[in-house]
Amino acid sequence: MKRKFVFSFLLAAILVPSAFAAPSLKVTAPPAQISLSERSTLTLQLEWPAAEDPYEINSLEPKTENLELVDQNQSQETGAVVRQTITYTFRAIKKGSALIYPFEISYRKSETDPWSPILIPEQKIRVTSSFPLKSIFIGIIILLGVTALGYGIFITQKILAKKKAASEMPPPDPRQRIYANAEEAIATFASPDAKIKLTHWSNQLRAVVATYYDATAKGNSNTGLLLHLKSKGLPTGEWNEVSQLLEQLTEMQFSRQDIPSYDLDRLQKTLLQYIKGKIIIENSNS
Repeated sequence: MKRKFVFSFLLAAILVPSAFAAPSLKVTAPPAQISLSERSTLTLQLEWPAAEDPYEINSLEPKTENLELVDQNQSQETGAVVRQTITYTFRAIKKGSALIYPFEISYRKSETDPWSPILIPEQKIRVTSSFPLKSIFIGIIILLGVTALGYGIFITQKILAKKKAASEMPPPDPRQRIYANAEEAIATFASPDAKIKLTHWSNQLRAVVATYYDATAKGNSNTGLLLHLKSKGLPTGEWNEVSQLLEQLTEMQFSRQDIPSYDLDRLQKTLLQYIKGKIIIENSNS
């Protein structure tokens, strides 16, 4: 009796696992919410050890609501574990609730074996209005790219135009630098001694006049410069203006009397006005 019990137990240990062997199932559900422009996928993955006999899998088309099955694929990978993947791709029909009803896939080991079902649970999906976010994002990127390109072209053209304008400009007249330096020196030079200030102004005016009339070689003194200018036969108006300024400066430099600040200010303004006039004339002639 005891031997019969042991034999029955061993037989059950051998046969029962075979009877209940089945592929394991992994379900990858579709997203809970999709837009009308999106597609959703339901993936079923069945696995079993390669040591077992191969299984025949029968996959049916699931019944749906507000969804259209647009593609169904089945593939298999072999190795230590056999993996068979079934993929269903759906397209939403309209906005609202969508449903994949519960359905079955079947498996068996041979044609003589009955089909055994595996239940696939119900899948619920919410379909929302199609908003072209991706298209808008791509459009924004394209717009930014075009804007950046246009700005780059604009800046490049601007730089090239500046370079061209600079290359086409005539070289600066060195005399303008002399006039500008003299103008600044007369306007900014400060000294409590009026005679020192007059000497400084006289040197600056002499440099301007000698440069303007091309008499730099004769510009060592006001008197020498006037003699040279007289020999050039200047127009009466120009001669009177230059000679009066140089003579006034010489007279005030060697005067033994104190020079009022009012006279100094008036002379300074007259000198600056004369130099500005020469700057304007040179600019208009260039």
